[in-house]
Amino acid sequence: MKAGDLVRFRKERWKREHPEDCGIWDWKLGLLVEYHTWEKVATILYEGEILRIAASFVEKAGKKDELMWKSKLQNNE
Repeated sequence: MKAGDLVRFRKERWKREHPEDCGIWDWKLGLLVEYHTWEKVATILYEGEILRIAASFVEKAGKKDELMWKSKLQNNE
């Protein structure tokens, strides 16, 4: 992964009250701003907000994700 890539990442739907609680996750699409392999943390731009996500929860988005993202942008216009 390199800066500028469209990535898919896991984001909690609701904040957990206790760390041992089971979380409910959604897959979201964002723009990779920065990723260093030695940190194993990705910096992602998502809805105007900068997020730092563990690399194990991030993967490069595929063509279907890109098509879905583009159609969502066109519907918002």
